[in-house]
Amino acid sequence: MTVAATLAITAMFSSPSLASTANTWHVQAGSATFDASGPSGVGNQFYPGALSIHAGDSIVVSPLGPHTVTFNPPPIPVFALFAPINATPTAGTISSPFAPVSSGFIGDAPGATYTLTFAGSLAPGRYLLICGLHMGMSEAVDVLPSSQALPKTDAQYTTLAQKEIARDLARAAHIAKAATENDQKEDDNQFVLVGAGNARVSNLRFFPAAVTIHAGESVTFLKTQDPTEPHTVTFGVEPPDPIAQLMPRGGSTYSGGDASSGFMSTAAQFAYYHLAVTPLPVALTSYRLTFTQAGDFAYFCALHDGAGMRGIVHVIR
Repeated sequence: MTVAATLAITAMFSSPSLASTANTWHVQAGSATFDASGPSGVGNQFYPGALSIHAGDSIVVSPLGPHTVTFNPPPIPVFALFAPINATPTAGTISSPFAPVSSGFIGDAPGATYTLTFAGSLAPGRYLLICGLHMGMSEAVDVLPSSQALPKTDAQYTTLAQKEIARDLARAAHIAKAATENDQKEDDNQFVLVGAGNARVSNLRFFPAAVTIHAGESVTFLKTQDPTEPHTVTFGVEPPDPIAQLMPRGGSTYSGGDASSGFMSTAAQFAYYHLAVTPLPVALTSYRLTFTQAGDFAYFCALHDGAGMRGIVHVIR
């Protein structure tokens, strides 16, 4: 009995799941596959999607792509989340279940991380982190009482995260394959998907990326198959003002020059971004353009041009 008791006590104090000292946990924000043009299929999730910690612990978030780490977001337009709230660009602390804390825009710098600390005085409970840029991207953090053992180690969560990433990227590839095979044309109207994904993943590409039509025919660009990413369909040159880049221009016919769908989003995305107080188009998911002149007309997504989201319309006589 004495030996058994000694072993039990030794195991208790050597276990990483007890709150003897503050722990550091690691989470990845986003995932991606790459082609020759850049990141193509992306997972818009935190990996792992849930973890249990103790008050006083910290989570180090490594972003892949643009994201925010946001707790209790105030009802403000998404652009206001580009700057930190009650935090610095590299770190923040949740010390109240009610106060907002946000990293601001992270993901541009290689190797960048964001450290979020859960104050030692924080009450046990579930704390939900979100990405302000991607609807449905959340991290459930359960803060357990210090006397309660944690279910997993950081290494075990890392293994779980890799499984979740592999599953999401495989799903993105499957969706891309289906979208590539779904080239639709009806009479004088060619359809192009503006992104393709589901509630967890997105393919930052046009499907098909190249189409050929006759002068006088139309192309309808549909942002109906990508619920987590907003997009634009932009011909010509981007305006220097970032808001102007998201505004529609050019009308419904095109023979060259500048034209744009403006900001394309679903109704749910538009509400998630709190854009009702802005001049951006409301829940625009379809953009039809009639091409009146022969030529090769390149276009891009103003939000994901850097990721290689580009296409071309070949117009013949």
